[in-house]
Amino acid sequence: MLSGYLLLVLAVLMWAGNSIVGRSTGGEAIPPMAFNFWRWAIAFLIFVSIFGRRAWSQRAEIRLHWKFICGFGVLSVAGFNAVFYVALQKSTALQVSLIQSILPVLVLLIGLVVLRQRISGRQWWGILFSIAGASLIVTHGDWNVVRTLALGEGDLWALGAVFMWAWQAFLMRWKPKTVDIMAFMTVISFIGAAAMVPFYLWETATVAPMPVTQTSILFVLYVAVMASFIGTTCWNEGTYRAGAAQAGYFGNLFPIFAGALAILILGEQPEWYHGAGAVSVLIGIWLATAQHARRATGN
Repeated sequence: MLSGYLLLVLAVLMWAGNSIVGRSTGGEAIPPMAFNFWRWAIAFLIFVSIFGRRAWSQRAEIRLHWKFICGFGVLSVAGFNAVFYVALQKSTALQVSLIQSILPVLVLLIGLVVLRQRISGRQWWGILFSIAGASLIVTHGDWNVVRTLALGEGDLWALGAVFMWAWQAFLMRWKPKTVDIMAFMTVISFIGAAAMVPFYLWETATVAPMPVTQTSILFVLYVAVMASFIGTTCWNEGTYRAGAAQAGYFGNLFPIFAGALAILILGEQPEWYHGAGAVSVLIGIWLATAQHARRATGN
């Protein structure tokens, strides 16, 4: 079990590093659509070289569930990641990462709206604390922003990204059980990269081409190898060893790791509203999930 926890922590750390690299692409004039395309194009080559035979052996099941798999690939690989990189180029990595921390609460709300899943009084308090904390971070603690609704462009992109991530997490419950997770990742990485092509071409023609420099190559290789392949593999193996019920709570480490790396590596300055908002969000996550965790472990 301990090895499973370590793998889960390593996976989240890899993904937190993705936010730091994504923020750094702005300083290197790397367009976000191009960055996301090359990330997943290279990740697909890695996945297919290792798990391509497994995916091919399950082609009948993949064809049977093609609507879900295609939709999920477009939403998660192309949609969420592209919007996330745009947000990182228009705001700080610390700000964007802390906004992402409302993910567990958004999943609860989607379950309420779509499946009419009951939310307990404790979970409603969790939702209230999480939304209050996220609002404090987004508005920079300035109530004039609330009155005028003058949110930063990067904040709006970050909110869009976390909403798409919440849908991705919510839809995972319907992943076809007959399709192996690594075969699934191989296919959706291809679908996501293919879906990015028109946006990549549009960006190249109207905004800027992808610069081919030592830095851009290293950035792409990091997110393709470390975040996409190693991070995903560690998460899947860690989930297998520790159990799905325990693994879900490790995702809450993402904003903490990403925020700490933004301060240590990028030199971003934390403000009082970052700390106060993060504490409020963490209290909200604890309120919303602790009861479920006790039920899952039988305590």
